[in-house]
Amino acid sequence: MAQLSPVLRRPEVTASRGVPAPDRMKRVIVAGLVVTIATVALQTVTQAIDFSVFNLSVWAFNCDKHYSVFGLASLLAQAIVGAVCLWRGRCVSRHRREWFVLGALLGVLVFVRGLTTFNATVLAVPLACVFVLLCWLTWRDHGAARGAVWGGLVLMAASLLLHKVGLAADSSTATDHTWTYQIEGMVKHGAELAGWMLVAIGIVAGIVDRLASELRPPGALRLEMESVTQ
Repeated sequence: MAQLSPVLRRPEVTASRGVPAPDRMKRVIVAGLVVTIATVALQTVTQAIDFSVFNLSVWAFNCDKHYSVFGLASLLAQAIVGAVCLWRGRCVSRHRREWFVLGALLGVLVFVRGLTTFNATVLAVPLACVFVLLCWLTWRDHGAARGAVWGGLVLMAASLLLHKVGLAADSSTATDHTWTYQIEGMVKHGAELAGWMLVAIGIVAGIVDRLASELRPPGALRLEMESVTQ
């Protein structure tokens, strides 16, 4: 009879899941941070080599070009954010429709960004909507997951500011053959890439935490064990 009872077997299934949800969430964040730091560092190094050694002749390393390796990486990171927003809409019950709307909006922005020249002024309003939605939808997330998302938004806001002001601004007429311009460009594009990556990491970590809280509410295991003893 004990083998046939789903109540008795449920604690065993829960225990077999291994690492607790908070630890899984933290591992997602730590792994994502390592990948983000490594990617941005590689972008900075390749940009510096392209400028100092090849005089910006290797277009694949020039992050000022949207079709460069890291320009495409930034576009891919933005697309991944849209995808994980849709994933979260499917996985959790809270604000499901809003997550779908956010994912669709990001998909449109990826399409526009991929086909047109980046214009911070034109994209300011839709990106502001994305920022507000992300802040609102992650407001009740675990602090670590929310911190990753909001930290990414801060980096992207800094990148947008550098798109408008400074030597590396979109409308700047300054030559790009100076270290000052290159360093500012590295910061601008590195912050953008890191920002999208951190947002994706934070949303995924939030999914891990939310799924754990929805699938196993506090006290569920205790109630199951009490029902066994009755």
